[in-house]
Amino acid sequence: MNISTRRRQARAAAFGTASILALFAAYPALADTAPLAPEILVTAGAEPVPTKEVASSYTVITAKDIEAHQYRTLPEALRQVPGMTVIQSGGTGTNASIFMRGTNSNQTLVLLNGQPISDPSTPTGAFNLADFMLDNVERIEVVRGPQSAVYGSQAIGGVINIITKKGAATPTTTARIEAGTLGTLNTSVTSGGSIDKTNYFFSLNRQATDGSDITPSRLRFGLQEEKDSNENYNLSARFDGKLNEYLTGSLFAQFGQNRVDLDEGGSDPSFNSIYEDLYNHSRTRKFFVSGDIAGRFADGSWRPKFSLSYFQSKTNTVDYPDTALPNYTEDINNNSERLNADFDNAIDIAPSNVLSLGANFTREEYASSGFQDFGGGSVLYPVSSAHTHAFALTASDHQTFGERFFATVSMRYDMPDAFGNQLTYTLAPGYYIPETDTRLTASYGTGFKTPSLYQRFGYSIFQSPFPPPSVYTGNPNLKPEKSRGWEIGIEQGVGDKASVGATWFDNHIKDVIEIVYPNSPVNYDSTTVNGPSFEAHGLEAFIALQPFASVTTRVDYTYTVVEADQFSGTLTRRPRHQINVDATWRIDDATNLSSDLLWVDPYRDIRRDAFGTVYVAPPAYTNLSISASHEIAKGISLTGRVTNALDVQYEPANGFQAPRIEGLAGIVVTF
Repeated sequence: MNISTRRRQARAAAFGTASILALFAAYPALADTAPLAPEILVTAGAEPVPTKEVASSYTVITAKDIEAHQYRTLPEALRQVPGMTVIQSGGTGTNASIFMRGTNSNQTLVLLNGQPISDPSTPTGAFNLADFMLDNVERIEVVRGPQSAVYGSQAIGGVINIITKKGAATPTTTARIEAGTLGTLNTSVTSGGSIDKTNYFFSLNRQATDGSDITPSRLRFGLQEEKDSNENYNLSARFDGKLNEYLTGSLFAQFGQNRVDLDEGGSDPSFNSIYEDLYNHSRTRKFFVSGDIAGRFADGSWRPKFSLSYFQSKTNTVDYPDTALPNYTEDINNNSERLNADFDNAIDIAPSNVLSLGANFTREEYASSGFQDFGGGSVLYPVSSAHTHAFALTASDHQTFGERFFATVSMRYDMPDAFGNQLTYTLAPGYYIPETDTRLTASYGTGFKTPSLYQRFGYSIFQSPFPPPSVYTGNPNLKPEKSRGWEIGIEQGVGDKASVGATWFDNHIKDVIEIVYPNSPVNYDSTTVNGPSFEAHGLEAFIALQPFASVTTRVDYTYTVVEADQFSGTLTRRPRHQINVDATWRIDDATNLSSDLLWVDPYRDIRRDAFGTVYVAPPAYTNLSISASHEIAKGISLTGRVTNALDVQYEPANGFQAPRIEGLAGIVVTF
């Protein structure tokens, strides 16, 4: 069976199931329209768990937080999460990576409504945050530490679950437009309500900016500054409804398109390195559809749920000759698909004991083609295509003993294609002392990550005037990366005005995958191997204050140390110290003021230019954002935001500079 046939079958299966779910969701019935309460954590296991009974470290970013701080993209929202560093290669729309608790950027799993959305065509399998907008997001849940016992591969550093909004019984439409410096114009329309007792929520938004030059002046070598622009569209729809007395159904679909200017750079005819690249850009189209049918039987004590999702991504990266790079052209295509199915069962063994049993199937495939012509007869040809699948069985047991003790034990048995089976587990107990408002938590778990399709089966050939050609060949004999980690934490309430807490974490990761050149300097053939192990440990501490009913503030400090048997290029971009300060002031019923302050310690990074040492340590930087809103009439608000308010010049990724100070002003109308 060829790849085209498999693709048609996967699409047909996804479309057929989605169509059935759509018909179910449209069936006239009354749906539960209340949004998820903040004290419920969906990502804790097979079904939601009260946050007071969750022992793993977590952060919840609600729609209220997103609105108050005027976060527009996922990187903006996640920068304030303790234990997490977000590195973006320039301005809005450029590649953004996650480093959670010192783990690699491809060792954090990202979900949309509980379903994976990473792109199987990326070389390492890392998720790119850059093009995900937040107008349709109800909440973002971040659970730190190994979570493979619940979610399988990639959940070594933790899990990020993005949960979208549901419609409410009362129809509501919100329109937003804002404009600012750097030629930025953002527009959004969302609408939710119910028709024939079926809830709906639609979202359409566009984010566009002329941008600033992502290549710093020190690497332009006298070339004129250019603007690296970005344009991002997103359209989504969600339907929820009851099918009958026992069944509910939901359907969600989202399409996005992102165009972003890049500065990949190359060499001029004299083989001088040029980093400014006038006509280099990429365009990515993503489609995601998911649905589920959930039941409540035996007086609600048995709650089965079947979920299905389909993800597709197509990226085209192009470059045309310009005055600085007259001999450089590029046209590369990367396409990928994923089909994911889950069947979960939550069973009340007793009022204080919930047992969850489930099964999972995942199928992924990707293909890359095209060329990258550096001029002078030097051409790179990526020629890759592959697919894989995996089955898994899961079990989890959550128990409470009175109001004091709670614990969750989870286990998962993964059976990935062409690998040895993987058994992972997590034990997470906690204890609450109401007399002193003290909460003690601990967890121990294991995790793993299967190699990406590119790492296993990728192939590219680099031809040059100096034979022989250099070849990258994936390694199908790679072993999965594995981890074992633990944490112990304490949270102490101080009256009703403050709380403080600290968590110490430790994670050991082995068999880390890296690219090597085994025959250098004879030739530059490359492949992937399982490299050295490393350990990431540190401290997450916070203090939260509410001195007045209208003022809230929180300070988070993260200390991270990464130690390795031997240093590898994969172990970069982990700052040792990071401080996040989040503050909100509700001045009156109509006016809100918020601020986000981020301070990042210097960290080791790979040097972009070819001069001097391979690794560099950029200076520490501070990023301050201030947001304000004022309701001038019922349903009409004015908004304003200043990002990088201190006008700091810094490079979050070496050789790629962030925009300087930027101001935005807008109006929001709700009816």
